[in-house]
Amino acid sequence: MDSQRQKGEVPDQALVYECLERVLSSPVFEKSLRQQDLLRYLVKENLAGNGQRLKGYTLGVELFGRGVDFDPTTDAIVRVEVGRLRTKLREYYGSNSHGDAVTFALPKGGYVIDIHTSENHQTTASATPKPVTNLFEQEISLAVLPFANLPSNPEQEYFVDGIVDNLIFELSQLSGLLVISRQSSFRYRNSNMSSQEIGNLLGVKYLLEGNVQLSEKRVRVTVRLIEALTSTCVWADRYEGFLQEIFALQDEITLSIVKQLQIKLSPAEAQLFGHEGTISIEAHDALLRGIACHWKYAPKFVAEARKHFTKAVELDPNYASAHAWLARTLLFLWVMRWEPDEALYRDALVHAKKAAAINSHLPYVQSILGWTHLWHRNRDECIAACRQAVAIDPNNFEAYIFLSMSLSCAGFGEEALYYIEKAQRMNPHSSPFYEYTIGLAHYVLKDYDKAVAAFKRGCAIGATFPPNFVYLCVTYQLMGLKAEALAARRAYLAILGGDTSKILLSPWLEKNLHDTFRRLLIESGIGYSGTSYRPYDAPAGIQEIQE
Repeated sequence: MDSQRQKGEVPDQALVYECLERVLSSPVFEKSLRQQDLLRYLVKENLAGNGQRLKGYTLGVELFGRGVDFDPTTDAIVRVEVGRLRTKLREYYGSNSHGDAVTFALPKGGYVIDIHTSENHQTTASATPKPVTNLFEQEISLAVLPFANLPSNPEQEYFVDGIVDNLIFELSQLSGLLVISRQSSFRYRNSNMSSQEIGNLLGVKYLLEGNVQLSEKRVRVTVRLIEALTSTCVWADRYEGFLQEIFALQDEITLSIVKQLQIKLSPAEAQLFGHEGTISIEAHDALLRGIACHWKYAPKFVAEARKHFTKAVELDPNYASAHAWLARTLLFLWVMRWEPDEALYRDALVHAKKAAAINSHLPYVQSILGWTHLWHRNRDECIAACRQAVAIDPNNFEAYIFLSMSLSCAGFGEEALYYIEKAQRMNPHSSPFYEYTIGLAHYVLKDYDKAVAAFKRGCAIGATFPPNFVYLCVTYQLMGLKAEALAARRAYLAILGGDTSKILLSPWLEKNLHDTFRRLLIESGIGYSGTSYRPYDAPAGIQEIQE
């Protein structure tokens, strides 16, 4: 065979270290100092015969500076960095163009480096090692496309989208399946592209498409599972029932898809179904109307979403999702300065806590609880809730976004970057919020060129999304690029219509980051005041919120 795993025999250590340094000095690793240290450490311990002592605790204490009370089950530093190292190795060997005599792989489930040597290695650059990509598991991937609304009735669009949203939410919680986010899949509404083209762009094996027919009392849903590569329909079915049975109908569709994809459900996953959170169709309808409005991200529509979510919690006070969405909308109105009333800020936390008290097992509830704590500067509660959301649903794109943003605001840039980069697989098409979040991580890591690139992409994608313009201006100011900072400031103020009372808020959890940002806001000419920009201290009255 061309290569073999070293088992027992002593490898040529000089050759191993020569190839290791080639890996570490490559463009893939050259700016990743922590991954360099980790790979060098793991190879050294392996060659010394210490593979048995490579545990999460050992790495945390010896390599990452954690104290003796380090608990790898609650502090994710080791998992994060090891995950990033696996990604870096895969990227390095992916081109198969290095011709290394020795290759390194880090299989999942452990910390012992596999060292492969080529028996027939040639010194010419054309020689290539055995690919290591086969060590990585192949995923079952799916994108749920927007369903057709039959007959075309704009007033029913929110309901049809709600069915698709529910399918994405339910399927994304299954560990055996990767589901593309709504943000990317909904780009293909009414698309004339072929299934193969969409599948290639989203990087998925399967597409789910369908249509919904809604009458006054009944609903009919037709679904088709398409193999993207061949555009072949591998399964189709029709589901029909009374409108009052929509929750059971949605569960039936989801379980049928799971069966067709041959995904084995764990006992915990099997219990996910049949727990929609409300028995009130009217409350659910109000929730769907509110979600449809919220996604438009404009003051008028977000204010309208608030009314729908308020109605939903009035119709069913124990509807956790409705409380979470109401919390998000209230906070969003306040953060964007569309409604500067601090009562919104306080009420958001009340509803977020209420949602978690009703059902703490919903990933969206945990994400919004964490996001709300972020703006109240409750660092530990914020990060804990966001971590819980990712733990519950490892496929939830927004959960990774909220966690990454929270970690950046607390100063944990490397971990923040890991999670936002991981989110990209679930959301191949970028968005202003995604670019803002990845830019934030680079900003905290002081990689300002990459931060600027991300903020600029965000500005180009969403010309009315203010955060990218603010952070672009501040980063330029930090880099000493005065002309560029001035242009970004003018663009930002143009979005505000010149109203400086609506200067965006920023949720730094780490005081040095906050103080630097405040200084840069002033120096750049955007300005900072107790009324236009919230000081580091929490708003007056927040101590009254106890829940």
